[in-house]
Amino acid sequence: MSKDRKRNKKVRESKRVILISYEGKNKTEKNYFNNFSGREKDYIIKQVPGNETDPINLVKQTIEKSKSLSLDLTKDKAFCVFDADTYPSKNKQIQESIKLAKDNNIIPIISTPCIELWFLLHFEYSTAVVSSSGVIKELKKYYPKYEKNCNIYLIIQDKIITAINNAKNSKNIT
Repeated sequence: MSKDRKRNKKVRESKRVILISYEGKNKTEKNYFNNFSGREKDYIIKQVPGNETDPINLVKQTIEKSKSLSLDLTKDKAFCVFDADTYPSKNKQIQESIKLAKDNNIIPIISTPCIELWFLLHFEYSTAVVSSSGVIKELKKYYPKYEKNCNIYLIIQDKIITAINNAKNSKNIT
């Protein structure tokens, strides 16, 4: 190959990686986050496989995956998504996991009581502290077919700005 051809060859910049981990009990979060991948994006979403259900081990698993992928968390991002539920006994674990995540440049996303609150915020503003089943009951007012593990993304995708604004004003999502 001639020098001219080498010089004109464009260097393709690698896409940023967004690493997401979530609790492994069900596929609700997996179904939701699968909707954000695509060739036209300037990032690649990678999900941390596993079945961790407690926040501390979820963060540890994310740290391990981040290292195995050699991510640069100043350019790439890593998120740990978990529910706070309404169990007071989980509060200490949550606080420890938040510290561990931040110490390792991982962004914790905690929904209280569950991820379905995020889905509900696409439809209405809510600050009520209710159980997971209460949130799902409210969500079913807008989407009666909702069940755990279903993919609600196509129903809520056009309401994302509403959800973001409602979340910013809510004390239930951190």
